[in-house]
Amino acid sequence: LALARRLAARRVGSVTMSFFHVVEQDDGSWSCNRGREHFGAHAQLENAIEYTKVIAGEHGPSEVFVHRLDGHVQSIATFD
Repeated sequence: LALARRLAARRVGSVTMSFFHVVEQDDGSWSCNRGREHFGAHAQLENAIEYTKVIAGEHGPSEVFVHRLDGHVQSIATFD
């Protein structure tokens, strides 16, 4: 767990920033992750994003990214 936290967080100045990821799966579902920690799965992208944003908002400062199978990555939310 400590390794996952270290991989999921980056120091920005004196503040640790956490990164959350909504990742498209081969079956079309969406996985919600922070580092190697999996904390949810959803059939619809919109539901996965909303769920991840709630969790990320509780762990600010943080940023949420969407990763698509085609390699496209998009930052969709930042929390202080």
